[in-house]
Amino acid sequence: MNAPARKKHIFRRKAGRPAPAALIAALVSLAGFTVAAPSHPAAPSGGLKVHTVLVGNEPEGIAVDAVAGRAYIASSRSDMVTAIDTTTRMRLATIPVGHEPLGVGIDPGIGRVYVCDSLNDRISVIDTKTLRVVATVPVGIYPAGVAANPVTHRVYVGNSGSDDVTVIDGTDLKVLATVKTRTAAGSIAVDPKRDRAYCSNFGDASMSVIDGKTNRVIDTFKVGLVPCAVVVDPDAGRGYVANSLQNSVTVFDLERNRPLGEVTVERAPVGMALDPATHRAYTSNRGTGRVSIIDGMKVVATATVGKAPGGMAADSAGHVYVSNAGSNTVSVIDDRLGPDAAMAPPPAGVVRSALVGQPLPSFRLRDVNGKEHTLDEYRGKILMLNFFASW
Repeated sequence: MNAPARKKHIFRRKAGRPAPAALIAALVSLAGFTVAAPSHPAAPSGGLKVHTVLVGNEPEGIAVDAVAGRAYIASSRSDMVTAIDTTTRMRLATIPVGHEPLGVGIDPGIGRVYVCDSLNDRISVIDTKTLRVVATVPVGIYPAGVAANPVTHRVYVGNSGSDDVTVIDGTDLKVLATVKTRTAAGSIAVDPKRDRAYCSNFGDASMSVIDGKTNRVIDTFKVGLVPCAVVVDPDAGRGYVANSLQNSVTVFDLERNRPLGEVTVERAPVGMALDPATHRAYTSNRGTGRVSIIDGMKVVATATVGKAPGGMAADSAGHVYVSNAGSNTVSVIDDRLGPDAAMAPPPAGVVRSALVGQPLPSFRLRDVNGKEHTLDEYRGKILMLNFFASW
């Protein structure tokens, strides 16, 4: 699912372009927020494992293809998308895209990843087989969030600079409609069950509901201050939006399009993710470097991640991916016991590698005679690697 990136700029200069200062950082500063302990006691961590993967500069949007076992992370200051293997957590490719990529969405059924090139007013389309950009599509001003409907294959792009949503046919990449929303449209979530798209209006403290058949706004309802990322849980009939200036998450009803209540989290929540199997929601708190885990209408645990966490995504295996813009990393949270849960814990002071029990990644090495060998030559055979060093 799509985990739209934070909206960094919505005010324009006289020339019509977004101002370069990070708006969320400014709002957090103006509100007196600091990177410190939360204003309320943190929930217990529950012994969650958190792994770290190094990516490009200031990573933001993340999308996960759970079936193919891949995650795609947009690095806003490196103008690239990093593709990683979700099993080994190793880098598969670094894909150049446009300037300041933010939101990332994916449609696994047709093998396409969509990336918001915010400063180019377009999206880049990546083929999941070749891991290359195969097309670009012009959209509105400063696109920040994107999501795809896996049933209709329509793509929805939130343009925070032009206050609208671009609707694209994902099969032929033609623009179908431009839907006017409220101020600073941005993060997008799609409910394929009801054929609706939800867009958080960053500058209006509201949510616009777009009908997938008519491409029109059929409802708008109020949420918290400066709403950022939004996710939906079609089976449970609930949606969640992070209110970055209110330190809360609004939970809303997908049938009636009305808020059900608010969950208090930590400082400056900007990212959201949802586990479709457990129906747990997650929000990244940019002001504390932690993720709040929400079950029902309450926070049941927190997990410490990197600096300035933002974009998020989750799969159905209990893995939550968090981009840390201040650390240039992605944190991977294991929120459920995995296949190796029965393994004995390592001795005190010893950290077990994430690769233990996983297939050995492919590599090439030269022997003492200069001949190159690949791992593939030894598939199905017992292979011993002898690592040594001399001083």
